[in-house]
Amino acid sequence: MKRYHFKTDEQSDVKGLRLADLAAVKCEAGKVAGSIMCAAADEVWQRREWTVTVTDDSGVKLLELSIVGTERRAAA
Repeated sequence: MKRYHFKTDEQSDVKGLRLADLAAVKCEAGKVAGSIMCAAADEVWQRREWTVTVTDDSGVKLLELSIVGTERRAAA
């Protein structure tokens, strides 16, 4: 199994994860994004746009998951 690294603008996964295939990598990228959104929800929505980038052990970018948050206030 190959090792993959998941990075955001503020965090980098130095150790990486060994995953079986690209489907598993995509699933993990979604988990990383979801975890960040739950842990820092207010900050995520204030930043408007951020990404989770996946690289292999040699640093080649394989995937980039872009997240755009738009908060709309309910009309009074």
